[in-house]
Amino acid sequence: MIEVKDQSDGGSGSVIEARSNLSMTLDRLTVVFLGISAVTLVVAMGPVLLGLWPVMVVAIVHLLIVGWCFRSAWRGNWARECFSIGPDKIRLEHYETRRCESKEWPTAWVRVQTERRPLGDRRIYLSCQGERQQIGAFLPVSERVELAEILNQRLQPISGWRQ
Repeated sequence: MIEVKDQSDGGSGSVIEARSNLSMTLDRLTVVFLGISAVTLVVAMGPVLLGLWPVMVVAIVHLLIVGWCFRSAWRGNWARECFSIGPDKIRLEHYETRRCESKEWPTAWVRVQTERRPLGDRRIYLSCQGERQQIGAFLPVSERVELAEILNQRLQPISGWRQ
């Protein structure tokens, strides 16, 4: 998902935020997991009432493994990039669950580059003075292209590069 905000302080800047497309929020994932847990424990209660208590141990171990898998899958797909474009500099902030990176470049020298890969894949890069940074890798291809177009549109009036 891509969101564009113009700065409200009267400045000539804007903020572009790209977020990963998670179909489920963490709250909804928690509700789904609690539902699965309730059903599993209710089903396991039948054999436990008949004296087969190891079934409950297996059910609890199963739920711990499923919970860990849900958590790992959700955390592994969460990412966000924020581009703050000002008249003098552009700041790129990349957030993931375990790390945060930040780069700042002079706006006049930043260039958006698109590379086509086999099988219709496209990679988008911001480059400045010999440095390159891949952006939007967590987005679907169509949203990557949209991000590149938005960045080109916002950078065009202040960039030294002409597209």
